[in-house]
Amino acid sequence: MPAMAPTAPEYGPPLPVVKPSTGLLAMAPSPTMEPMLAGAARVDITPSLPVDVLGYVRRSVAPRMINDPLLATGVYLEDEGSAVVIIAADLANLAPGYADDVRGRVARSVDLAPERVLLNSSHTHAAPWPGASVKLGGETDAWTERELAYWEVLPEHFASVAMHARESARNARISGAVGHAPDLAVNRRERTADGRTILGWNPDGFVDDSVPTLRIDDLEGGAIATLVGFGCHPVVVGPDVPAAGSDFVGPLRRRVEELRGGVAVFLQGAAGNVLPLEAFFDRAGPEVAMGQRLGLEAAHAVADAEPLVTSVERLPFGSVTPISLYRRVFEDVQPAQVVGVAQEVVDLPLLEAPSVAEMETELAEREAELARRKAAGEDRVTTNPVTYHIAWLRLMMRTAATGPLPTSVAGEIWAARLGDCAVVGTPGEIFGEIGSAVREASPASTTIFAGYCGGVLGYIATPEEYPFGGYEPAVSHRGYGHPAPFSPAVAGIIRDTSVKLLEALFAET
Repeated sequence: MPAMAPTAPEYGPPLPVVKPSTGLLAMAPSPTMEPMLAGAARVDITPSLPVDVLGYVRRSVAPRMINDPLLATGVYLEDEGSAVVIIAADLANLAPGYADDVRGRVARSVDLAPERVLLNSSHTHAAPWPGASVKLGGETDAWTERELAYWEVLPEHFASVAMHARESARNARISGAVGHAPDLAVNRRERTADGRTILGWNPDGFVDDSVPTLRIDDLEGGAIATLVGFGCHPVVVGPDVPAAGSDFVGPLRRRVEELRGGVAVFLQGAAGNVLPLEAFFDRAGPEVAMGQRLGLEAAHAVADAEPLVTSVERLPFGSVTPISLYRRVFEDVQPAQVVGVAQEVVDLPLLEAPSVAEMETELAEREAELARRKAAGEDRVTTNPVTYHIAWLRLMMRTAATGPLPTSVAGEIWAARLGDCAVVGTPGEIFGEIGSAVREASPASTTIFAGYCGGVLGYIATPEEYPFGGYEPAVSHRGYGHPAPFSPAVAGIIRDTSVKLLEALFAET
């Protein structure tokens, strides 16, 4: 049967707009202010099945059913001299070269420079990883025609989000606040009795339960969009569930939209060392409760974060006895809300790579192990992890044959000022301590720190975790095609560059 390319996106009925029937915004005239325009949109990006979804190396079957639709949601914001597009998608990751192509297509669709576009992947482990050099698990070793067809059409879906968001833009205001959702996530760097570090529970390790949220409303009080940040791997549903889905992200968005209206945009945060408190279930369902709890907290956080400056007016009112009435009203002149973007490409150093001789020795050992497992009748659940190492070794040896292995990787740090709020975008699976430090140092009233932006480069751990070894600082670079792990110095580069960009944006006015 020939491969089926995904169909063009369907927008569906107009998005609901929530308007108060009574209260401040319904009674007051529109205030005078500098114009800000904002629009939002969503597009279904679920691929035609079956396709391999990535994130679990032990996954051996390509999904043939959908647990929850995969979406791309985004916003377009503009002031008189600047505009920005932020799009978040239910994907495992975007590979660096592929992400550049998507970003360029989005930029052209709304007449912006590419650096004014931020792409974020939710990192659900039940979605494709477009552009990846090798598969991390799955039913087939090579990419299928159906999977490649999905890669071809996906940039148009992203462009559709940007275009529809711009077309729907109207006068708007933005504000933010930070909620907290304790007991949903846990530090995953578990220490074992024999001195190893594995993935599990480390209740003494750092975890950030903050839910930074930005609220974008029109001037009549209708919700345009809600941007929600949280740092946690979307792996409530485990590899034994043969379905594509968004994990907790879809239920989060739906709950926010039920409570606020408009479009909910989830930006995956510093999730590198964070798991759901209960993860890898062998059935769908538990992810719904986690998503709904996060959505409830996001809506609660911004419920009182009125985007317009108000004051209290005293009104006389008489009956048998004199009464004073008090009403909140708009200030006649509202402060300007700036839309600004800053970005910097930084050099992220790697540790020393193994020699070619060392790689040749390991490759021979891994190939022998794979042959033994196959001869014993083992299936891809146990052979995929061996193939993971073989694919990396072969890639590195091919690269070494053409010249020296790279000693660093270029990565973009991105920041946007949105009124008094901010969004920071970084290209990796960032440890929670790093994202928290950026938010704490930010001059913005509310800052969303997003990892998994653009082309995702791999895990970035704190220096303190390197002596403990384990997956993130010692092994994970193989899945991202690097010859060695990132240097411990990279955490500081990410943190310091992010803060520097934010300070520059807020120093401009």
